[in-house]
Amino acid sequence: MVSKSQQSSFSSDNPLFSPSRILILLIVLICIIGIFHFVRNHPKVEAKPTTATISLPGQFAVAFPQQGESAVGTDSLGVIASSPDQTPVPIASVTKIMTAYLVLQAHPLKPGEVGPTLTMTAEDVANYKNDLALDYSVLEVKEGEQLTEKQLLEALLLPSADNIATALARWVAGSDDAFIAKMNETAQTLGMTSTHYADVSGVSEATVSSAVDQIKIAQVAMQDPIFREIVSMPQATFQTAGTIYNVDSMLGQHGIVGIKTGSTLAAGGCFVSATPIGVGADKHYIIGAVLGQKTAQSLQSALDLNAQILDQARSQIKLYPLSSSANSYGQIIDPWNSNSVLNSDKAVQIWGYPGMTASLSVDVQDTQLPIPSGSNIATLKVQSSQSVQQIPLQNSEQINPPSFFWRLFRNWI
Repeated sequence: MVSKSQQSSFSSDNPLFSPSRILILLIVLICIIGIFHFVRNHPKVEAKPTTATISLPGQFAVAFPQQGESAVGTDSLGVIASSPDQTPVPIASVTKIMTAYLVLQAHPLKPGEVGPTLTMTAEDVANYKNDLALDYSVLEVKEGEQLTEKQLLEALLLPSADNIATALARWVAGSDDAFIAKMNETAQTLGMTSTHYADVSGVSEATVSSAVDQIKIAQVAMQDPIFREIVSMPQATFQTAGTIYNVDSMLGQHGIVGIKTGSTLAAGGCFVSATPIGVGADKHYIIGAVLGQKTAQSLQSALDLNAQILDQARSQIKLYPLSSSANSYGQIIDPWNSNSVLNSDKAVQIWGYPGMTASLSVDVQDTQLPIPSGSNIATLKVQSSQSVQQIPLQNSEQINPPSFFWRLFRNWI
């Protein structure tokens, strides 16, 4: 039972629980919370695009050859279009695109460099004589002859020397089988789902691929400046073999600067090509692939048909104006409502082709507030396949810092 004295200690007359003291405590608590909200960092300014995706007007159109299979793309936009019959077929010496790519991945070269020197052995000479007897494409070598990595790549890609493909594979991986395993691993990584490599040169009928897959490997190979340099060479000179010539007789025609031919009875005529296209100050490459041309002049048919594809594609792959919604490409958004639309101070153009879809996003620079109007505060990113194009955006209204009262009462308003 509680005594009267104990009851009185909890009464409202107790000074510890007087209304004035409670009010003071509430005011102090509010002040502490307010100061905490005031001094802590405010949220960063964010932005969003006016639209998340775009589609360029029209439809990309190319008349592909009726025979074999074909495809066209670019070095950054990937495969754009292809014939409907994409199945694994023999590709002959087009195989050497992958061979050269893996050599340069294992032993990269910078412009002006020639790389390590390899000394030709008795085994290399025996491989040369054996391939020559089988009527394969070869580069003559002598025991003790020294050839640089760049020379070996020239021999691989210009006269398409099968014996040099073997020498490079064994140098990089130790054996043909180990190198072939790397070829297939890389094909899988690149999404070349219709490709299987059975040898390093393409002589084997079991080395198969599709036109779409050859666009994929050519796309990454053409990113290497040494690869681009070599495939564009019409000829080269060697100590033993003398002057060798590029089998690609289309060099310099239709703007073609490579890449690789191939021809066997099983594969027919094959050609993977590249032609440069200027995009403002940048240079890109249209890539065409034609496989399986089996005519009286199969390789020439592949060359001619490939050139026709490039000619059709060239006029469609270009800069297109990017329209805006109410002259806005995005908007600055912040919790304290100091918002602004984002514009571009010049006409916005993106590189693409009719029917291309792309995703849009806006990145905001981390800058101090206030941000005067007209500042390069954001970047519009337009992404399609591996291509990312960036356009500076400016705020139309000044972005002010949050007010004193907003910072003080940010969670209560």
